[in-house]
Amino acid sequence: MWLRNPRFQRWIGGGVLERTSIGLVAQLELLGLGGHKDSHVVRLIRRVRRERRWLVTANEAYLVHTLARAQGNRDGQMAEVGTYQGGTAKMICEAKGDTPLHLFDTFEGLPAAAAQDGRVHRANQYACSLESVQKYLSGYPNVSFYKGRFPESSGPVEHLRFSFAHFDVDLYESTLGCLEFFYPRMIPGGIMLSHDYSILSGVRTAFEEFLRDKPEGLIELPTTQCMLVKL
Repeated sequence: MWLRNPRFQRWIGGGVLERTSIGLVAQLELLGLGGHKDSHVVRLIRRVRRERRWLVTANEAYLVHTLARAQGNRDGQMAEVGTYQGGTAKMICEAKGDTPLHLFDTFEGLPAAAAQDGRVHRANQYACSLESVQKYLSGYPNVSFYKGRFPESSGPVEHLRFSFAHFDVDLYESTLGCLEFFYPRMIPGGIMLSHDYSILSGVRTAFEEFLRDKPEGLIELPTTQCMLVKL
C-alpha cells in the first residue's frame, strides 16, 4: 500500500529515484521472463530500455506487446494516449503488423492535475518532443501522431473503430476522457489497457466512476495495470 501513498509518490516521482526503482524491478522481471517467454520479445524489451527512457516495468511492457499482438488480426485500429518517449508505442508497433496505430500526446508533458490526483504530479512533467518520437518510430508503417491534449486532439479519428487502446496518462481527467472517447468506439472484444491503475488515485477513481453504469467488469492485473474488454 505504500506505493499508493501520495507523499511517497511526490517524493520519488519524475526523477532519478523513480527511474532507478523501475529499472531494478524491470531487471528482476526480465530474468523471470527470460526463463519461459518468447526470447524475441524479451530481447525487444531489453533493447527499448537501452534506447529510451520509459516508466513501465518489463512485465508491463510484455503485456502491452502480447495484447497488441492478440488484437492485431481483429477488425479495428489501435491507439495509445500518453506516448512519452515512444517505448510502449514501439512494443505495439512490433506486434501490430499493418494495423494502423494512432498516437496521442501533448508532447509537452502532463497537463494540470485535478483534486482527485492528490497533487502527485507537476504540470509539464514527462515531456518529450513530437519530433523525437516520430524519429524513433519512423521505421514502422501506418503510425499517425496527434499533438495536443486528449480528447480535444481526437477529431481525426472520431469515425474509427478500435481493437486495442493503451492509456498511460497518469491523471483523473485524462483517464476519464480516454474512457469516454474509446469505450463507444471499441469493437466487441476490444481491449482497453491502462497503466498506473493500482497506484495512482486519479486513474483508479476515473475507472470506478466510469464503470458504475457499464456491464463490463474491470480486470485488475498483477502489475499496476488494469484492462477492460468491451462486450
